[in-house]
Amino acid sequence: MIPATGDIVRVRSRQYLVEGVDLPPKSGDSTRVRLSCIEDDAQGEPLEVLWEREVDAQLLRQTDWDRIASRGFDDPRQFSAYLHTLRWSCVTATDPKLFQAPYRAGIEVKAYQLQPLRMAIAMPRVNLFIADDVGLGKTIEAGLILRELSLRQKVRRVVICVPPSVVRQWRDEMEERFGLSFVIYDRDFVAKVRRERGYAVNPWKTHSRFILSHALVRDELYAAPLRDWLGEFSAGSLLILDEAHNVAPASGGRYAVDSKLTRAMRDLAPRFEHKLFLSATPHNGHSNSFSALLELLDPQRFVRGVPVDAKLRDAVLVRRLKSDLRALGESFPNRQILRIEIDDLPADHPALTLSQLLQQYRRAREERLSSAKKTQQAAAMLVVLSLQKRLLSSIEAFARTLDIHRAAVGKASHPQPHLPPAHALDLLALSPDGDDDRADLPEDDVEAEADAQMQAASVVSAITEAERALLDQMADIATKSRYDRDPRVAYLLSWIRQHQCPTLGQPNAKWLPRRVIIFTEYADTKRYLEQVLGDAISESDRASERIATFHGGIGEDRREAIKAAWNADPQRHPIRILIATDAAREGVNLQNNCADLFHFDIPWNPSRIEQRNGRIDRKLQQSPVVRCMYFVLPQRAEDRVLDVIVSKTRTIQEELGSLAPIVGRRIDEALALGIAHERIEELTHAIHQVDTTSAESIDPGSDPSEPSQASEPALSIDTEPGTPGRVRTLLWEMGHAQASARRERLDRQLRDLREQLERSRQWIGLDDRHFRDALSASLQAIGADELQPSDPSQAAADPARASWQLPQLQLRKGADPTWATTLDSLRLPRKKGQSPADWRRESPIRPVVFRDPGNLNGDVVHLHLEHRLVQRLLGRFLSQGFRDDDLRRACVLRSVEAIPHVVLLGRLSLFGEGGARLHDEVLATAAAWLPPEQRTDKSALSPLREEGKAEVLRQIEEALAQPRLREVEPALASRLRQHASLDVATLTPSLDARAKTLADRATRELGKRAAAEAADMAKILESQRDRIQKRQQQLEEESRQGRLAFDADEARQLGEDSRYWKVRLSAIERELADEPDRIRRSYNVRATRIEAVGVVYLWPLSS
Repeated sequence: MIPATGDIVRVRSRQYLVEGVDLPPKSGDSTRVRLSCIEDDAQGEPLEVLWEREVDAQLLRQTDWDRIASRGFDDPRQFSAYLHTLRWSCVTATDPKLFQAPYRAGIEVKAYQLQPLRMAIAMPRVNLFIADDVGLGKTIEAGLILRELSLRQKVRRVVICVPPSVVRQWRDEMEERFGLSFVIYDRDFVAKVRRERGYAVNPWKTHSRFILSHALVRDELYAAPLRDWLGEFSAGSLLILDEAHNVAPASGGRYAVDSKLTRAMRDLAPRFEHKLFLSATPHNGHSNSFSALLELLDPQRFVRGVPVDAKLRDAVLVRRLKSDLRALGESFPNRQILRIEIDDLPADHPALTLSQLLQQYRRAREERLSSAKKTQQAAAMLVVLSLQKRLLSSIEAFARTLDIHRAAVGKASHPQPHLPPAHALDLLALSPDGDDDRADLPEDDVEAEADAQMQAASVVSAITEAERALLDQMADIATKSRYDRDPRVAYLLSWIRQHQCPTLGQPNAKWLPRRVIIFTEYADTKRYLEQVLGDAISESDRASERIATFHGGIGEDRREAIKAAWNADPQRHPIRILIATDAAREGVNLQNNCADLFHFDIPWNPSRIEQRNGRIDRKLQQSPVVRCMYFVLPQRAEDRVLDVIVSKTRTIQEELGSLAPIVGRRIDEALALGIAHERIEELTHAIHQVDTTSAESIDPGSDPSEPSQASEPALSIDTEPGTPGRVRTLLWEMGHAQASARRERLDRQLRDLREQLERSRQWIGLDDRHFRDALSASLQAIGADELQPSDPSQAAADPARASWQLPQLQLRKGADPTWATTLDSLRLPRKKGQSPADWRRESPIRPVVFRDPGNLNGDVVHLHLEHRLVQRLLGRFLSQGFRDDDLRRACVLRSVEAIPHVVLLGRLSLFGEGGARLHDEVLATAAAWLPPEQRTDKSALSPLREEGKAEVLRQIEEALAQPRLREVEPALASRLRQHASLDVATLTPSLDARAKTLADRATRELGKRAAAEAADMAKILESQRDRIQKRQQQLEEESRQGRLAFDADEARQLGEDSRYWKVRLSAIERELADEPDRIRRSYNVRATRIEAVGVVYLWPLSS
């Protein structure tokens, strides 16, 4: 019989959903049938067959119960593993409030981490911006969403785009915590594919999940094949963009201008069906830039150049603050900002003298160039700005750059005709951080570029003799003192002696298990610190292993080795001091065994300060307190300004809980020309006055299901000493009231999420005992030993927290050699270029645990349902061949109750397009058991009501977990086997009726969700159309009134945006016709299947 669309068929020993049937064009030809696999271990795999030519093609009409109990009963432990694996594999799309990923992941889920997941699964297309505070675990939240979408078969292709410094970190976290393997798409991978498969193969087509760095997105060699792979639009694809603020248009003027990365992402993002953006700083203070960033995320809600609607923004953006969560009881460390004052320096100390001389040099240059072109003045000030920042970092950094400047101005006999533009001199103002393309370049290359910029900016015009004399005087002082011990270093050594190495200075001085990070902006200062600290500790125990440096261009292997060493237990690894540049500023986890951080120099941008502090003030910090320390030299005028920057940052964090990006932007503007001593009061006043009222407020803790609070302006907390006391008190009270209201909303949200999480736990039914037993049963089924505790006494006291050892599966006689690859997932990650043999020899298989260890030590592996090893071990219970050939699907258990019961189990599955499983559940019917000879029409097997059935199912769960209740006499099993077929036949009608009821209910829920989401999408598109038209009218009016004044780049960008609006309006009309219908189709039930699971007898112990 030829199948029809929606039928279930068996082909090549697997079950498939029929997606389409193409009848033969003429008699004698074969029928082409398009199929999607519905087996648990091959879900969604497509197949096309010629129906008449398939040897085993079969149309499945009825659920086959004949084999149930026909061959006797299973060992209860085997049956338990089978039943629970089946239950744990169930998914559903009927309930948008039911989480399925959290209990399948290797994490201890916190309620707050579920809000992004809750928002995502309620979206027809997932377009979500996770803007949580630094250190709250945005990677984990993104992983939960990815795993959930994968379980629901909404995602089949994934691209994760991240800064270069965290590429491996992302890969490892996705593998270890979510069981998701990713390929790192880089030059080495492309070269490998080309060697193995030739140049004709698109490397993107070789896998389905990739991670690549931001830098490669801009490179057409990598982006063009990616676009080919995706096509115009790739259904079932997901883009995860970490540190997404980097792709926002530049925001220096009135109208934001696209960067190269913006343009590259604008071409890629619309090709993905789903998108997740991550950034702790989503808004850079420029509304137009923010709207352009949101358009990349969700072009159906937002359009560049059109003001962002607060309600629409809150529907796609989630933001929570560490301070709010801490106030509500979440375990985050308390942060202490400690000011280290170094006073009483002699008046002729080089740090003070050079500061004064540099100010004289600054004034001399300003006076000479007062009538020069603005470009020349700007270049001259960038030179002074760079020298000043380097002087405040270290005399060594200042001296080396001063030498370059002196050499360049010595050649400047006439003005340079063509000065480079300001963006080509960016390294003079700011050193590269982890987001910069140059962060991954060798440090020498970046330094050479910075030197070249200094040379180019220095050749502005011939300098005066007075200027030359000042340069010579500064050079003389700097050269003589560049290797002297900085007073800050003296303090550091005192701190090291007090907290890390009490007998420092004595031979073989022993170290305590405490670590510290020292941040600096410049490579010169980093090298200086490494040398002077290394000399100071040279006689201590294992001195050469105590200091490491973390900076750009160290290479992936070295970076990962340092991170692993730093996060290892201090009792096992000697490293104690990490000297880091800002290449380690963003996204890198350094908190595991370190709670102390020094800012050797102070960044002029508060966001950099916050990102540095965030390396240790984050989730999984083991200490209840983290200490972030910075130095102030009160005798040096510049330090007064820097001190105010730190105090302003701290005040905003304490009062508002979050540092708005506008703060950093305003401070950057105030300090763009450096710190002139005569402007100290003006600059400190300007920084005190910086507020967040002019930036679009993003309300942390907002919930799209509640009325939007986002339109309320953010408060300005002005703590300048001159502010009247009454006004200061009023501002504090207002800030406190706003924080209280925000926390009240967040508290309600967290309570709701905890209830949803508990409901989800009950639905999935995951229990540590059954999980361990299922793995042991699977190991025994393949002839291996079961799991063994590393410490039997600990396992007896607390089995959930104990560690367990796996048998050496790959070493068994006749073992499948592929087990070696599977067990590799229990080793530490393989180093780049390391051979498999060396890796396996140097990295032993680690013990496993079943609860999140709560640290980054890497000593154990957290096994979870999606772990590669677990998937292979439990996958046998989902295999059709195993169920048919190795499992009887019947079981006898003992019960403490006096009445025997029989329970028939089935699985209901509803399938949609592409074989997507829309709903799964294990269902049951139960009855008090009677021998057939005692049954009459009135006393036959009568199905229990729901309450009674629930109690019987609870008894089954308890019996499966207790060895004494799994022991059954052969005579009893033989007796029940004689009646099993009759019992199954008697209870099957009841199970079928229950299945029909549940299927109808699930279909209705899916229909309701489809209708609601389709209506929401239509409303979103109509709203966007109205806002674009309103913006067009507004700009036309402003143009008529002559109120549009932009520079050339801004005018060009506005023109591009205006043309795009016209294109977008046309696209909206098409999407209004297509998108709602696509959403409805995705929830359409194509087939319903009731599968035989098994029969269970509960027999009283007393009988």
